[in-house]
Amino acid sequence: MDTTGVDRHPTAESGTSESAGALPLELTRFIGRRRELALTRHALERARLVTLTGTGGVGKTRLALRMARELARAFEDGVRFIALADLRDPALLGHTVNTAVGIRETSARWQLDTLVEHLRDQQTLLVLDNCEHLVEETAGLVDALLRRCERLTVLATSRRALNIDGEAAVPVPPLSTPDPQRTLTQEAIAESEAVSLFVDRASAAVPGFVLTPETEVQVAELCRLLDGIPLAIQLAAVRLRVLPLPELLARMGDRYHLLTQGSRTAPARHQTLRASIDWTFDLCTPAERLLWSRLSVFQGGFGLDAAEAVACGGDMDRASVFDLVAGLVDKSILTRVMDSTEPRYHMLETIRQYGAERLESGESAALSRRHREWFVGLAEGADADWSGPRQVDWLQRLRREYANLRAALHSCLAEAPRSGMRLACSIENFWLARGFLSEARHWLGQLLAAAPEPTADRGRAVRLSAWMAILQSDYDMAAAHLEEAEHIARRTQDALLGVFVRQTWGLLAVFRGDLGFAAGRLEASVAEFAGLGHRTGEIHSTFEVGLALSFAGESARASEWHRRCQRVTSAVGESWWHSYSLWAYGVERWRQGDTAMAAELERESLRLKRGLDDRLGMGVCLEAMSWIAASDGEAERAAILLGAADALLRTVGMPLEGIPQLWAYHLKGEGDARRSVTERRFGSAYASGAALNPDIAVAWALNEITEAPGQVPEPDTDPLTRREREVSELVAEGLTNREIASRLVISVRTAEKHVDNIMSKLGVVNRTQIATLMTASPQASPTVSSHP
Repeated sequence: MDTTGVDRHPTAESGTSESAGALPLELTRFIGRRRELALTRHALERARLVTLTGTGGVGKTRLALRMARELARAFEDGVRFIALADLRDPALLGHTVNTAVGIRETSARWQLDTLVEHLRDQQTLLVLDNCEHLVEETAGLVDALLRRCERLTVLATSRRALNIDGEAAVPVPPLSTPDPQRTLTQEAIAESEAVSLFVDRASAAVPGFVLTPETEVQVAELCRLLDGIPLAIQLAAVRLRVLPLPELLARMGDRYHLLTQGSRTAPARHQTLRASIDWTFDLCTPAERLLWSRLSVFQGGFGLDAAEAVACGGDMDRASVFDLVAGLVDKSILTRVMDSTEPRYHMLETIRQYGAERLESGESAALSRRHREWFVGLAEGADADWSGPRQVDWLQRLRREYANLRAALHSCLAEAPRSGMRLACSIENFWLARGFLSEARHWLGQLLAAAPEPTADRGRAVRLSAWMAILQSDYDMAAAHLEEAEHIARRTQDALLGVFVRQTWGLLAVFRGDLGFAAGRLEASVAEFAGLGHRTGEIHSTFEVGLALSFAGESARASEWHRRCQRVTSAVGESWWHSYSLWAYGVERWRQGDTAMAAELERESLRLKRGLDDRLGMGVCLEAMSWIAASDGEAERAAILLGAADALLRTVGMPLEGIPQLWAYHLKGEGDARRSVTERRFGSAYASGAALNPDIAVAWALNEITEAPGQVPEPDTDPLTRREREVSELVAEGLTNREIASRLVISVRTAEKHVDNIMSKLGVVNRTQIATLMTASPQASPTVSSHP
């Protein structure tokens, strides 16, 4: 149910990583709110934190989204939307914000400093939606960010203010309704936001509905009875499908008259909102009411199969669920998610909470159990079917169910930690694909603390914790985890766990550079996994053997193993490790001097990575393509690709510096490119690549577009601003940042920021390179002024 002015928690069903933090598209007309938009705009001009406050369903989210969309161009580094309605664990608040702003953490625990460093110099607007259930945690985080990120602005929505220094609270009232004390005129009708909204939604519910002299009086009265609350108006408009307007008005009038005698301490608008939902609840059949309340256990939407499995019980059977869901869709309790590839439904948070309150006594525990069992089973099914032709489908489904997976993990933590371990281990490949390494370690740490018994489930969870730690370069912790997992494998005599532990020791050796041990250990793992029929482990180990041998310089054996991996994956329709094998084989062919084949392999890998939305994979492909371009003498193309790759890998949070062999290749490719052009041309091209949208960068790398639109500067265009060139010249003179600040009468922090920007634009990494570039490519420098 998508209503103008109604709080809604948007879900990103597209499955792209860009959907995280992006402003949701408007699906219906935005009506009214000129006064509130003006007040909010004015508040944002004088305060860096503005909180839109009001009761549920009054339209805070829709107003915030419209305001953010109108102001987007004013924020140099964009707008990021962070929906908190589905977030139940306060410990995940920081991870959720990191994901929305594009950070992939590289440490085991969320750290404020990482987020501060990312946002410190950005002119960004963060929209934090539905903060009320995490108000203390949100207030603490926002206060810390605003104190340390001087260009950051926050627009929040909450049922109560955050109550921190510098906050400007803007109350969001109901929509305007005609004054009952005045004669109802055409002008009054036209000026009423509530009437305009009702007519718009009624026209959608009943094609052909229009205002007439008779109906306009009834609509105006109805909107007054609903107190102009957008959600109530939407629900009433939909009722025109089953009730004529006069009867609708009569029923609403009676109902609201009866409910005005509620708690004297409750806000009147809250009573009215509840009355509108009560009335809708009463219009439902007993079976629909029961299903509505049971569906409240889901977070972020659900599929029909999940509804059938979780909501059924007692006097409700599976056969009846489809018709009951259809009835709730018709009554706008549920909304069909139209861009989903399977039947999927979403419930507004306000509606969901109402349903939860209507659950019968003692039913919550059974529902929670069925919910977590369903999603544990879903995760295990995804794991069992991972290495096959449905891999992309599973990734998309797990992305859609992420809020439910979180809810199931939370339930498992309290009631069934071993089930939670199975769930977390079953979505190992999802954690990797999405780059949610820190969150995975968070859940694993909580679950392991809750169930210390040395079971096989614990062994698998500890082993997975070790793998995640390896990927984040936490090698000592990884070794400690592997020692425990090894002990559990021996104690339980679990053969598969034992193979996973031995494989992960091999993976640790790859990252630590012990390549001889790594290749031997991983090659043995291939045979062991094959003997146990574990295809995913076999394929992963096959890829890693080829990578270890390539790093060790054994080109012939490495090539043989890469080709073997591609044959195995092609035979079963697997894409994830197939694409990584293509990438690694392309790097190996480049090392051997066959740049034509290397380029083709990297393009093939990049196409697969784009389909999987694997941002890490896309980053390493762009990186390898830059090395190939440099070897072919295409220095500026190499610089653009290198800039795009570096930007993407920084976002993912796994820079190549952590893998010595890849970092050596990076330095060689960069050096080849720099030696072929002037520092200025390299820096300009690098900056152009770093500024590209990742999807545009991939399309350009694949030659699907011939130019990077609006990004690649002309060779004779100075990438530096006037002030940056002044700072560059002072750097070339040998001045420190403090001396530069004194010379230009600016703060030391501003001087540091200018130097950082210069390095990024010119593609250099230290002050000496800036000085060299200024000497090699002198410009007609402006006179240094005493004002910024």
